[in-house]
Amino acid sequence: MKKKDIALIILRCVTALVLFAVAIVYYEELSTIDVGSIVSVTDSLGMMICIILAIYLVKALVFVVPASLVYVAVGAIMSPFVAVAVNLTGIFIEVSVTYFLGRFLGKDAVYSLLSKKEIGRKILSKDIGNKASVLVGIRAIPAFPIDFISLFYGASGCKYFKYALLSVAGISWRVILFTILGDAIFKWIPMDKIILVAICLIPVGVVYYLLKKFRFDVKKQERKKA
Repeated sequence: MKKKDIALIILRCVTALVLFAVAIVYYEELSTIDVGSIVSVTDSLGMMICIILAIYLVKALVFVVPASLVYVAVGAIMSPFVAVAVNLTGIFIEVSVTYFLGRFLGKDAVYSLLSKKEIGRKILSKDIGNKASVLVGIRAIPAFPIDFISLFYGASGCKYFKYALLSVAGISWRVILFTILGDAIFKWIPMDKIILVAICLIPVGVVYYLLKKFRFDVKKQERKKA
């Protein structure tokens, strides 16, 4: 093995261990981060936006900052339009950084990391590939962690721009709702109900697939006869 390859393996391991250590040591602070207090150190809107985007960057690297916590806090301290724009920009940064982290760490390291958690094993067991509809669907369902999916797609070698745009599109509905409605979203649209609806739609998708396939087979037989 070349020295360059050995150095890259060591760098990957060190990076993963450092991020893991930071997440463990500062878990309590990061998982209960008070975005409002952090942003309150300045009255400048531009500086506030920079701080919030920096929080999204940290979130992308340590995986333990709750997404809804950031959405709600930003919605509380900014006007709705600005808050939504900032949160969507933050999501774009987050999914991009974690994607490239997954690509840097490599397939073996990412798959090993994901396999240690139940939700990660579910992700690995699915053939999500590069299908646009599948990526948007996974992003739209809150049950799938944003950063784990990003790591997977980065390690899998999915095309970046397609991945990033579809990811933001899939996540955007809940970003907008959390930002505008804040904590009230849990009363108006409970997350467990959303997941239940998504699960109930699976049979509908199966039936649609079977009908589509049947229709395709019929047309294929008709072409042969002709």
